[in-house]
Amino acid sequence: MNSGNPAGRSLPSLKSAGRGTATLILGCALVLPLPAAASAKTYLVNGILSATAIGYGFKNLKKKIPGATLFNNMFGGEGTIRRTIVKDIRKRHAANPDEQFTLAGISSGANVVLEVARDVAADGIQIFYLGIVESSGGSLPPNVENADNFICAHRGPLCTMAPVRGANTIRINTSHIDMGDSPIVHNRVVSMAR
Repeated sequence: MNSGNPAGRSLPSLKSAGRGTATLILGCALVLPLPAAASAKTYLVNGILSATAIGYGFKNLKKKIPGATLFNNMFGGEGTIRRTIVKDIRKRHAANPDEQFTLAGISSGANVVLEVARDVAADGIQIFYLGIVESSGGSLPPNVENADNFICAHRGPLCTMAPVRGANTIRINTSHIDMGDSPIVHNRVVSMAR
């Protein structure tokens, strides 16, 4: 007889054997929402020579980081690139305060990403990772969580070897121009990119 049981089967007795106690076992699934993966954005900024035919810059690195935006820094373009990235970070942060940001720059592009980090520090926006490749030096702003300062291991043409206070210094045995295509730089930036 089907007495409201949708499966058409009789329900088991609620009385357990010999104890006179009713036991009802309900099977249910508790579904809790999982936290969404934090969204992230990576910005890469080439230096002046990196964006020309004589340098690789970060064009090969960009291929390894889905969704990364690459800026080619030409003479006098530092201010425009800086303002563009700062505006985008502020907009994205307003829409999602949990979004994580990665910045990496080479040569004059490294100077740009340091300035971007300083600009957004005034807004309380954290930078998860800052990759600085052969910059003019300086110090990290307080909003940078992780930073590497990649420098030439030996003096050479264009090698600045400038320190960035607060950043982990990594010396690489290559030239300034080839630094943007260094496997050491790529592996570290890709592993830290959000």
